[in-house]
Amino acid sequence: MYVLATHDDPKQRQRLDLLKLGPGPLYPFYIPYHLTHFEAHLSVARAVLFQDAAIAPAGALLVEVIAVAKTDLRAGDVIDGVGHYMTYGECENVDVCRAENLLPMGLAEGCRLKRNVAKDQALTYADVELPTGRLVDRLRAEQERHFAPAGAALAAV
Repeated sequence: MYVLATHDDPKQRQRLDLLKLGPGPLYPFYIPYHLTHFEAHLSVARAVLFQDAAIAPAGALLVEVIAVAKTDLRAGDVIDGVGHYMTYGECENVDVCRAENLLPMGLAEGCRLKRNVAKDQALTYADVELPTGRLVDRLRAEQERHFAPAGAALAAV
């Protein structure tokens, strides 16, 4: 996980330089890991003790993580899980995702390919058959109905 930040105060920029974060104007803050099993309890405690959220949505989606083929995929293949062998995630602006009907990474697992997909090609809803009866697909459709701008094409879920 990383964040890029800037600071206008010369003293703060000097301190950031001393921390070897580079010459600026953008300073990278990088954590090369995410340990959910160590961090989740802190979010729960914060919610209970302080009645606030560690993470809260700011509104409608702006960026989506889409599924992209890691290797050449064949029709009939069933997509494995996040971090496995068949797909990787790539960020894309949500308006492009809607226009191109791109498949979100979080919905890819368990989908059966209807056609061949070349390595490094983004998967679309048209490329896959969604498993029937999944709660995640119903929740995604509800999210789209709530946040999609008027007249926007909704994915076929």
